Amino acid sequence: MNHKAKMSLTMVNGSCLVKMLKSVGVFFGGWGLLKPCHVLADSPYSEPALVSVGSVVVSIIPFVGVLFAVGFYTLLERKVLSIIMIRKGPSKVSYMGILQPFSDAGKLLCKEFIVPTRANVGPFILAPAVMLIISLLGWLLYPYKSAEVFYVFGVILFMAVTSISVYGVMMSGWVSNSKYSLLGAVRAMAQSISYEIPMGFIFFCVVLCAGLFSFQEISMYQQSLFFFFFPLCGALVVWLLCVLAETNRAPFDFVEGESELVSGYNVEYSGGGFAVMFIAEYSSILLSSVVSAIMFFGGNEVLTGLLTLAVAIFFLITRASLPRLRYDKLMNLCWTVLLCVMLSISVCVVVLVSL
Repeated sequence: MNHKAKMSLTMVNGSCLVKMLKSVGVFFGGWGLLKPCHVLADSPYSEPALVSVGSVVVSIIPFVGVLFAVGFYTLLERKVLSIIMIRKGPSKVSYMGILQPFSDAGKLLCKEFIVPTRANVGPFILAPAVMLIISLLGWLLYPYKSAEVFYVFGVILFMAVTSISVYGVMMSGWVSNSKYSLLGAVRAMAQSISYEIPMGFIFFCVVLCAGLFSFQEISMYQQSLFFFFFPLCGALVVWLLCVLAETNRAPFDFVEGESELVSGYNVEYSGGGFAVMFIAEYSSILLSSVVSAIMFFGGNEVLTGLLTLAVAIFFLITRASLPRLRYDKLMNLCWTVLLCVMLSISVCVVVLVSL
């Protein structure tokens, strides 16, 4: 490749990265500007005031915290895996490798963002941003104690967000125009149809026990040490299996089966695009851990944080302990075992609530 071709390719990659960052910035700015404003209750003719710069900054802070949490969660994963496998983990960058996530992120962002020749350029660049936006949308449902951020039907919104998350995988696998990435996307769609039905029954049981659709109210309902874990311990086991399949983690990481699909749907992505997909996947893992703690234990924020950490470590130990199953085994498990178990638990919950 001559010097002019290299320069033109570098310019194209730079413009692609700028477009991706612009799309993420437009999402954050738009969400902050569309945030509901305070309206005085005693003034019937009052109009919504303009959103201040401070409110926009405060709206973005939680998302920045999630990005930092994802970085340190990857460090925790590598440390836990190194302990289980009796080897050294990251220990070179800074003290005990604490700054290793920032080093990895900088390395990926400095790498070249290559667009395949036969790929659809626009959707190929947009797919990582779509996956990140969808994963961050779920964090709007965090049970804040403030009355400003309150979603009455948060459970339904969470089900909708988790359902559309497969579209980012489908989009990235299809627009890459590669047989391996397309197979990974097809497997993701078939997998989501399987585990979402038992997951819907789990939400049905929790909502029926609490009589509420809001995560804030479900968490407050369990502050009296009456946890939904006790009557719904079987549903918790099914829930953990479903979130493992939802986040594409071992032993259900069929979408990214390296031994079969060469990294699956993201095989054609490199540099910043791969880093954004990586962040979106781990953000979904942390969100599933938070929702698990809220639905089955709730209580105060300290208890929720400790249980979130416990569920997040469960993801890591499962990855280090269990091998990848065969694809048809997951389909059989979801349609014949998990669905029957959740139907039985749902009938029992309905009978107990009606008494």
